[in-house]
Amino acid sequence: MQATYHIKGREVDTFINTIKKLVRDDEELTITVTSDSQPQSAASTEGDKEKLFYSLFGSWEGEETGDELVKQIYSDRVSGTRDIEL
Repeated sequence: MQATYHIKGREVDTFINTIKKLVRDDEELTITVTSDSQPQSAASTEGDKEKLFYSLFGSWEGEETGDELVKQIYSDRVSGTRDIEL
């Protein structure tokens, strides 16, 4: 899974604490940090851009089986009834 978060410096502590709650101790987490004050290097050629684009694709790698993952997704869904007045 990949996620991008845009946060301000003063929000870093809250962000780190949130990550600690979400990630299990034995899971590996990769964090890439960039700053607006440090421009990111752009891909120099069309071939580099294409390689970068395809590097973003991949299969899910996790400890859960497919059935366990489906069970987890369904159990995490929350549904309820709403009072609707017409």
